[in-house]
Amino acid sequence: MSRPDKTSRTGSFAAIGMVARREVKARFLTKSNLISLAIMLVVIVVGVFVLDYFVNREDDAAAAGEADYTLAVDTSVSELEPQLTQTGEALGTSLEIVELSRADAEARLADDVDAFLSGEPGRPELLVEDQPNQQLLALVTSAVESHVLTTEVTALGGDPQEVGAALAAAVPQVESLAEDEPSDFGPEYLVAILSISLLLFALIGTGSLIAMGVVEEKTSRVVEILLATIRPSELLAGKILGIGIVGLGQVVILGGAAGASFAATGLLEGFQIDLGGTMLLVLLWFLLGFAVFSLLFGGFAALISRQEEIGAVTTPLMFLMFIPFYLAMFMGMSNSAESTVMRVLSQIPFFAPFMMPVRHVYGAVEAWEMALAIGIAVAAIPLLVWIAGRVYRRGVLHTGGRMKLSQALRG
Repeated sequence: MSRPDKTSRTGSFAAIGMVARREVKARFLTKSNLISLAIMLVVIVVGVFVLDYFVNREDDAAAAGEADYTLAVDTSVSELEPQLTQTGEALGTSLEIVELSRADAEARLADDVDAFLSGEPGRPELLVEDQPNQQLLALVTSAVESHVLTTEVTALGGDPQEVGAALAAAVPQVESLAEDEPSDFGPEYLVAILSISLLLFALIGTGSLIAMGVVEEKTSRVVEILLATIRPSELLAGKILGIGIVGLGQVVILGGAAGASFAATGLLEGFQIDLGGTMLLVLLWFLLGFAVFSLLFGGFAALISRQEEIGAVTTPLMFLMFIPFYLAMFMGMSNSAESTVMRVLSQIPFFAPFMMPVRHVYGAVEAWEMALAIGIAVAAIPLLVWIAGRVYRRGVLHTGGRMKLSQALRG
């Protein structure tokens, strides 16, 4: 008895492989799929480079030597120039100092000069066109105070450098009991959203392909010819395997493009983000999520007999993906990634593919939680295989009106 069973299994695998190869050729190598994939590829790469441009624009301006303020000074207050420069550096403000007469400064106040400083170094006058800039005023005030303090200490026989060092150290040292948390909308959030968006795109695309393929075969009666040579379970398994390979290829291509763009721009340099680990996790959860959702798309699509009715099947299943996607987007921020609700939901097979990558990016998931979520998803797949196989087997040859799910499960 073992030889026929072994031969049967070999023939079953061959049938599944044949259907899978047909799906890969029919779905991945089509002109429309290649064009849409190319568009998504361009959108991701261009999007990362555009984001890098806006993030680094201010840094580029500073590197080019553009000053925040231009201050004109009279020769009477030239003694303040060292203090003005040092104060600007301490406050993180770039200051360009030019020596001008009052007449020249007044002529340029409306153009490229922000203010004009003149008078006595210990009590100077600041001339502006309208209202003084508060940041520039604070800088000048601090520089004048520093100059006066240095002058008085020198007059008393002291060392201004020692006094300055003592004043600089005379500040409270702040210590917080709370751990540093990443910003809600920082690079972590960007990587998390890109990851689950890629997952959503791939799962919806592959699930829709499976549903449309099942309905097309059923509507054209091709399925009757196919089922004359292979079992319904083999046909469904081959279809899911082939389209799964197509979806996996898309995830690898688009995810690799995103990772290469981040590496080329250096956008994430300086941040503790495991981009490689995140991409591997996205691939893992795509496989598990695809196994969960594709079975439902393939099985339930057999309940309908017309292309016009396909929305009745795909819409509820898409909501089953949109709900965890948006929950992961809004609940997966740094301040709630470790919440009890997020922890519980991330263990449910329909929620885990979206929530686990987000929590991983923020470092809010323990190893045992990840292992448990994977185990639950794997354990749920046989049950979904039984449900989808039963529905598909009973619905794929049903003609006429739409078959009810309860009728397919009861047989």
